[in-house]
Amino acid sequence: MKLEQTTKKRIIRNALLSLVLYSLPIVLMFATFYFTGQRPWQKKQQEQKLPKAAAKSKTVNP
Repeated sequence: MKLEQTTKKRIIRNALLSLVLYSLPIVLMFATFYFTGQRPWQKKQQEQKLPKAAAKSKTVNP
């Protein structure tokens, strides 16, 4: 079964467009890291602890 030339071109065009749209957020993310100098994977996560008084004052809905 042979594909028509126009159908073949549409399939190739749609596949390339899908790849571009899929990779665009990743490319933009790394471009942002490059221009801003941020390196979120190098940051140490800080533990956020609630004060004991605030933890005890929570109300429970009946």
